Amino acid sequence: MNLSWQRPLTVSSHFLHGMLRFIRTRHGEEGAAQALASAAIPQSLLNQPDARMTREQYVALYRTVAATLDDEMLGLWSRPIRGGTLKYLMLSLLDAPTVLVAFNRFVRFWNLLLDDYRLQISTKNDLVRLALVERTPGTPVTPLGHELMMKLAHGMASWLLGREIILHRVEFNFARPRHVEDYAFLYPGPVHFDSGVTSIYFLYQDCAELFKREKHELWAFLKRAPGDWTFTAFYHGSIVAKAREYLEQNIAQPVTIRDLAQALHTSVRTLNRRFADEGTSFQLVKDGLRRDIAVHRLTNSNTSVAVLAFDLGFSDAAGFCRAFKHWTGSSPSDYRKGAREGE
Repeated sequence: MNLSWQRPLTVSSHFLHGMLRFIRTRHGEEGAAQALASAAIPQSLLNQPDARMTREQYVALYRTVAATLDDEMLGLWSRPIRGGTLKYLMLSLLDAPTVLVAFNRFVRFWNLLLDDYRLQISTKNDLVRLALVERTPGTPVTPLGHELMMKLAHGMASWLLGREIILHRVEFNFARPRHVEDYAFLYPGPVHFDSGVTSIYFLYQDCAELFKREKHELWAFLKRAPGDWTFTAFYHGSIVAKAREYLEQNIAQPVTIRDLAQALHTSVRTLNRRFADEGTSFQLVKDGLRRDIAVHRLTNSNTSVAVLAFDLGFSDAAGFCRAFKHWTGSSPSDYRKGAREGE
């Protein structure tokens, strides 16, 4: 059993509902159903608050919604971002000598398009900050729009440099969401909520680094979009990432928090405090990993429920079925059946 992947296997249904919001407004439930079918996502997931999408389903649904709406930002802003916008944005950045110059162009580009928000760039204390500022006080906040804009800035800069940039921090002007665990593999750096302004902070030394990219490399990047600029490896400074890495290597074993503390050469008390600081707990991280593996294998393989239960460290299939229903609101068999029907 190969569990050596570095990227997350599933994301919250928050992204599913966020992407379907404007499809429903403009094309009704029939349009939403067609979008789900094109991404091989069963409609039953819409009624499960804890449902998960695989990375492949996320990318497929994003592309379908963007094409249907002719809006590469999924209707999340006051003005449609027409098809081809990302291509011309990236083309305008290719001859920039540094990421900092590219960021200045990035800001000017978006400020020509957005009516409800504008981007600001500033440099202070060896940090470069990109902030998303409302043009009119009281402008409604669409969390998915803010999440994607910060991800695009990070993904674009990382691609230009040919390596993933570790963030100094990210701040959002909305409350900590229910799907906060997903942020560990969306933003490689500390994430804060309830801030006055949504902002992303880069180290100046990264932004001042020279880069060289060619057009043929850009075409490959665009062909894979939005996968490359949305998803990232786990932020290895987080305790969630370290815990998942250890748990992946010992997934079939009855690992306890004491085992993890010993492996990381720290105390259980310190571990619990660090988990709390990241808005989670050891058990939630362990369950999240087992859920991700289960959803991935139920969707992409014919592994029996009994074998899957054993692989994930459960003593019997019944215990795994109870846990899976608690995680997703569905039994493993029903989840697999729904995924097959969505294909």
